[in-house]
Amino acid sequence: MSDRPYTVREIDELRQACEMLWLFGPSAFTPRGSGSSRSYRDADKDKGVEELVRTYMMAGITGSDIRKEYEK
Repeated sequence: MSDRPYTVREIDELRQACEMLWLFGPSAFTPRGSGSSRSYRDADKDKGVEELVRTYMMAGITGSDIRKEYEK
């Protein structure tokens, strides 16, 4: 578990990256962006995104780390 402190901006960027990942999968970060969104209820999306955010924060991962991983 990481004790890394996050700024508000980093948390917002991480939340945005997690939302894109949740909605479109890894293809959200490819140059073509060829993925399609899945259908969802707002409550399900919010819960899923927040779970991803907490998981990545525990590992010390940032939003830019996620983007770099999938832009390859």
